[in-house]
Amino acid sequence: MKRCMLLLFAMLPMVWQARAESGKTIGSISFILGGPDDIHIQPRGAAEWSRVQLGLKVHDGDAIRTQKESRCEIKLLDASIIRIGEATSFVFTQAALTAQSRQIKAEIPNGQVYLNLSTPASNKSSFQIKAPTAVCAVRGTVYRVQADTATQCVVYDGAVEVGPAKLWGLPRSQTSKSLQPVEVPGPSQVPGPYEVSLDQWVRIVKGFQITVRADGKYAKTAFDPAQDAATEWVRWNKELDQKVKR
Repeated sequence: MKRCMLLLFAMLPMVWQARAESGKTIGSISFILGGPDDIHIQPRGAAEWSRVQLGLKVHDGDAIRTQKESRCEIKLLDASIIRIGEATSFVFTQAALTAQSRQIKAEIPNGQVYLNLSTPASNKSSFQIKAPTAVCAVRGTVYRVQADTATQCVVYDGAVEVGPAKLWGLPRSQTSKSLQPVEVPGPSQVPGPYEVSLDQWVRIVKGFQITVRADGKYAKTAFDPAQDAATEWVRWNKELDQKVKR
């Protein structure tokens, strides 16, 4: 009994430290797909992972990981939605939400996420996601990011600025090169796939996608909405988006 008490008191500082290092609440788990051992969360500074439960609060600094055939949805305090796909790691490295602004930096080392972000009240708001080969920065839009040996960003609404991973955390240029089709003089002027290295912020608009390889070279194309919607992951997210609107 005495040994148990000593062990308990020895563990208390670690528990208190983990709680102390956990940041402010930024949202909660609003949907879960998978078994009880398939989705876990880890506060910043904690050594252990805990099971994710519906309604669980999500804090600044939290890391979330999913196993195969499991997914979860996070609803932020500003009503923005983040859906984490299967076999994915996602980390809120820095997050602050107020009635006037949203400042979020997150990382996705592997896997895929779908984001339906509300438009913030302040133009100073930002949301940056760092993948292995690129950074995606937005204020309010609908898009998805897939991270593997390459990074893919597909834009369904609004616009996303994509830059090389080295620009992580830096302000976006006000003179971003645009990939809007109206700004391209003609087919003969468009670089072929993976002929140009991504060395600055590039603006991707609704209906377009970009893929950035590990060597830094990128390809941008318009995507076929019908073919894209045939993907089960996309179709599932679109169905949930419709329910959110109701």
